[in-house]
Amino acid sequence: MDEVATAYPTRVLHRVGRQAGWTGWLPAVPRRRWEPWRDWAVIGILTHAVLLATAATQPHGVWLVLAGVALSVCFAVGTITVLHDAGHRMFSAREWPNVLAVQTATPAGLWVGHWTVKHRVHHKLSQVYPVDEATRSSALVRLHPAAASNRWQRGQHVYAWALYGLVWLGELRSQLRYVRNGEVAGSAAPPPLHRRLWSFSAEKAMWLLVLAPYTWWLGWGPMAVLLVIAETLASMMTAVILVVGHINEGLTPTTESLGEPWTVNLVRTTASFSTSNPLMRWLSGGMTHHLAHHLRPVAVRSELPRLHDTVVRDVVAGSGVPLVEYGTLMQAVAGHYRRLRQLGRPASAPCVAGGADRRLGEFAA
Repeated sequence: MDEVATAYPTRVLHRVGRQAGWTGWLPAVPRRRWEPWRDWAVIGILTHAVLLATAATQPHGVWLVLAGVALSVCFAVGTITVLHDAGHRMFSAREWPNVLAVQTATPAGLWVGHWTVKHRVHHKLSQVYPVDEATRSSALVRLHPAAASNRWQRGQHVYAWALYGLVWLGELRSQLRYVRNGEVAGSAAPPPLHRRLWSFSAEKAMWLLVLAPYTWWLGWGPMAVLLVIAETLASMMTAVILVVGHINEGLTPTTESLGEPWTVNLVRTTASFSTSNPLMRWLSGGMTHHLAHHLRPVAVRSELPRLHDTVVRDVVAGSGVPLVEYGTLMQAVAGHYRRLRQLGRPASAPCVAGGADRRLGEFAA
């Protein structure tokens, strides 16, 4: 949707930084659109190579499962890279090139228009309960200390991993709800119904068109099995990469009430991992440098290490809040496991009394 601007333009970030008293904390970085397009090409080639090989070999049984595993890796990397870039309008300031990039490289049933709205809220009020959708889940899993607590959540550190595989179904439900009522917590007035229907229908039609040749060749039944396997495993991998950056040991999320500055809230609620591993940075769509991304959302992945060593260092020093960073992904996953266990026992899951300053959202509106 054209009214959803890249979150956030440099001018907005600099304005907030000046009013917060920061100097030199967000260096002007020119937008390099070639890098997202390069990653789109690599991921698209790999995705279609897997689909083409699967359709050509007509696998069954365990071989179809293995094909689904291979496709799930492509879907996961595509979601956290191509979809994420599209949500920040990295491919173009216009909507349609971003939609085209996602639907061609990652044909996983995603809706760019809807996801962009939700992600913009996430960047405005990261981990602020209950506005940020990442803080809300079903009653089975407690992801924020301000969320309701239930007895069965004491075991969530064991079973939550399997539920992460169902995120794609939750995303589909969220899409249909947005078509119906246009509501996304923390967002501005929704576009009219006819525009939501057009956006949803156009993107789904493009998705089906991309998959049509492979479905004709492979058959409806095997394609359905392939997609269910790929969507489930991709959801699990994508969720793990994302949750370790916001739901982890040492992070102290906030409530909806007004409170500390936006930058302090980001330091309190964002963790990084594997910051010296270029391969992991590419595979994770730059989520290794999660805090650097939140402070400079439109920076391409190759710029994140420099921002981590400059912008992140200065913001953390000025915030008075310790930086949470894990040496490897496995260490971050282990921290998330322990955090889930803490959240299952409410008394041991701290929450800052006061939330993120909404000035950024007001300036970006």
